[in-house]
Amino acid sequence: MFIIICTACVAALSPKVYALPGDMGFFGGISEGRRLPKTMETLVSGDARAESNPNQTRTFVYKEIVFLTGRPVEFTGVLEVSGANGVIPDTPNGNYAQMLHVYPSVASGTDVSINRNIVFTVNYRREGRQLIKDYTVRDWTETITVGGVGFSLDRARSGFDVSIIEHETPGVGYYRGDISARSVYTSGGTGEESDTLTLDASDSFYGYACAWSGAEVHRMESALLSNNWQMLYQIRPGVSTNKILWYTENEPDAISFDGNYKEVLKTRSGLRYTILQAPLIFPDQPVEGGAYIPTRNTFEQLIAADVGFLKGNPAFEDIRQLFSMQILDGDPSFFKPEQAITRAQFVDALVKAVKMPVETAVVNAPRGRRARALPIVFPDVQPDRPDYPYLMAAYRNGVAVGRDDGAFYADALLERQEAFVILIRALGIGGLGQSRTINTIFTDDSQIARWARPGLNEAYRLGLIKPAPDGGIRPGEYVSKAEAAAMIRGLVDYMRIGIASSYAEQIVNYVG
Repeated sequence: MFIIICTACVAALSPKVYALPGDMGFFGGISEGRRLPKTMETLVSGDARAESNPNQTRTFVYKEIVFLTGRPVEFTGVLEVSGANGVIPDTPNGNYAQMLHVYPSVASGTDVSINRNIVFTVNYRREGRQLIKDYTVRDWTETITVGGVGFSLDRARSGFDVSIIEHETPGVGYYRGDISARSVYTSGGTGEESDTLTLDASDSFYGYACAWSGAEVHRMESALLSNNWQMLYQIRPGVSTNKILWYTENEPDAISFDGNYKEVLKTRSGLRYTILQAPLIFPDQPVEGGAYIPTRNTFEQLIAADVGFLKGNPAFEDIRQLFSMQILDGDPSFFKPEQAITRAQFVDALVKAVKMPVETAVVNAPRGRRARALPIVFPDVQPDRPDYPYLMAAYRNGVAVGRDDGAFYADALLERQEAFVILIRALGIGGLGQSRTINTIFTDDSQIARWARPGLNEAYRLGLIKPAPDGGIRPGEYVSKAEAAAMIRGLVDYMRIGIASSYAEQIVNYVG
């Protein structure tokens, strides 16, 4: 028996950053954000979380509020980001260049114009799945024109620093960063008309991205000092995107299926500003306002799953959704919702749900193909198992963990406490539970294994666990396939909407 690995899938397995900070420009502006990949693209590429070429130049519609005249003026233009993720996979440290270019669009008008080119050298170091990035300015030129008055950046007196930490988890990539910037401008006037303006800005931002949603939010504090006036203001820019499911029943009777789900991609991008101290020369100006970038929803048809025979089952919608999203596959008529699910079956569906990149193993290599030995991590998970690639993807990401004797017990039935711990591992936040009390709120707490308690605490906090009416969780009971479908659908719903709710107070929903 010869076994080879699909080399295209191997490339997709290298550590990737899900989100690319910098797509909003670092200057308090907003872009419309990047589109999440469609299900079709995910199935074709095998990786929902990374672009095929992360170093390619990406172009966005861009808006920024300019305060250099003492009044807020909205700029609409274009943001180009290139070299945004030049991290070399599996290298402990290194550096690369990233460039941000802002310029007017054809329809931006003449009231305000920004031409900005800033090139960073990004030094990075890796610690496990965490990546630290420090940005230093290599080159920076900038001119801004407002109402016929030009402002030129004094590069010698200006500085810009960005520091970011990124954490790649099995299902979600999280990041946060800080910005400190001083921009010194000279106006185009002469004599008494000339002016020097110093803009000091500090910004803390947070972001995440997964296959189902993403968000980035900023909290920027700015102080603008002119020769003749001063101004203090805050900017709160943010962008969020998520996929939702929408079921549509077919209207004609003469059609072969009742209806199907659509996947709808929705994006919000906006900012709000608050002027804390306005120049005395402009006492009548508004103290707050904002801007937004209108975006259109995009749709994708999902397969029409033939699960009508399950109508009346409490898990009918869960099962239909998972088959439609191809998290569950095969012939639905063979799906037995009351049957207990195995550990391997649950992990297989989970890997598909969070869109982990999967390395495809091929048994009996064709002539001329070079065979490569595949690792055997668990003695009961051999490469000739159909679910081997999915179990290995889960193992590499810390989701699939063996028992004390080293075996995975792939075909053993899954306990409820095991299922919830696995869900939390997929979200990459299992460590949060370690700092919480080791006891749980469930009435059958004494039956819960000690190793499962932190994960169950987190699953309950996130709403992934719904206790029984008596307050118990039944930790040692086996999970049916119907229950597993409900658990995984709950995880996907949390990744669609629940994570974003943690960012919701910061995400701007400005509607004009």
